[in-house]
Amino acid sequence: MLKNKTIKSDELKRSIRFEADTIKEIQKLAALRNVSVSDIVREYVKKGLAIDSYKEDTDLIAEIVRQELKEILEPQINRIVKMLMKIGKVSAGTMYSNLNLIQQINDQDQQEYYEMISKSLRLGVEYMKKKDTEVDHYLSQGSDVFNDSIKLNKG
Repeated sequence: MLKNKTIKSDELKRSIRFEADTIKEIQKLAALRNVSVSDIVREYVKKGLAIDSYKEDTDLIAEIVRQELKEILEPQINRIVKMLMKIGKVSAGTMYSNLNLIQQINDQDQQEYYEMISKSLRLGVEYMKKKDTEVDHYLSQGSDVFNDSIKLNKG
């Protein structure tokens, strides 16, 4: 049996209850390492506290990183959103100006004109649904764009 150690002035003694199976496991581990049961318990308590402390530190660090990213990214995101709003307004204005010009220079009746607008909008939606790689290919093939524009004039 191991000797009782004297308690140092910076140590406190506590009695802890364990389940019988847990005590047996601790005793086996202590015997394998040739240390006291108390040494094993202290080691595992320190490890557990270190893990909890690490988790708390990780949460704190993650919160700091989130806050810093938010402070850096939020103004840029707001700037991009404002630019997109401006682009959307200009695009809508351009669309309506083009429609007005087409209507003024074309002798189509109202039904044909309405069908041309509907087809144009459907083509626009199809275009927006394309993936970036599909858009690159589509735009590089002038014939595809030409063929789609021809569809607008056919009934």
